Amino acid sequence: MNLRRIAHIESRLQSSFERRYAGRILAALKKQGESYLSNGYISNDMYRVMEQMYDDMIRFWMPRQYRQLERSTVKAVDFFLPKWFQFMQELKITELVTRVKGIDETTENTLRDIVTEGATKGWTRGVITDKIVKATSGKIGNIRSRTISRTELGLVINTAKSKSAEDWKEETGSKLGKLWIHRGAKDPRDWHMYLDNSMAIPENSRWQVTDPNTGITDNMMYPHDPSASAGNVINCGCQVIYVRWRDNNNYGTANF
Repeated sequence: MNLRRIAHIESRLQSSFERRYAGRILAALKKQGESYLSNGYISNDMYRVMEQMYDDMIRFWMPRQYRQLERSTVKAVDFFLPKWFQFMQELKITELVTRVKGIDETTENTLRDIVTEGATKGWTRGVITDKIVKATSGKIGNIRSRTISRTELGLVINTAKSKSAEDWKEETGSKLGKLWIHRGAKDPRDWHMYLDNSMAIPENSRWQVTDPNTGITDNMMYPHDPSASAGNVINCGCQVIYVRWRDNNNYGTANF
């Protein structure tokens, strides 16, 4: 199986997950809007959806990346399951809590602003309700749910694949390379497309990714590196693929 074939399959899988979770995230936003109208605060529905996302993505992508490197459907995967479960729990405690808090704060601020504007302009209860519904389940809610799904899935998938590849390297003592894969978008980031050049870099190296809109350069270990700026992360669909490294950088299709 060659590199582009793998990249195509990975892209289709990620797109499928993005669509699935966009629907679940939209449903969570709707419930939060309803909760705000009834109680004056949003519910924790988003956390429940995002927690399930983390569980599903880590369980799916960590064994998958390992198998691609191992050229096996069984070997070593069972051995790492307890270790990966611990990694999943730690990631939820650290990264997930922070990410959901940021999403919920944005939602709550948006709804609070609607209520404040309504009070200032003398809107009726019905008008305020309608605007909150539109913000959480209408066109605005749909757009936001897709953005959240693509952004958050990208983070957890690339984090999971990086952890899996690191475990493979430690277990085998082999060298690793990695490739930046651009999955396409309606408004693609040209500077991300440029990185998708079929040239692997050493696994411990970083890509220098400059956002021309802001002038900010991020030194990224993989797409959706948590240390990167918003312009290189939000709504990005790029993915990392790890490959066996050869000193002449001739990784080729045989490494899969």
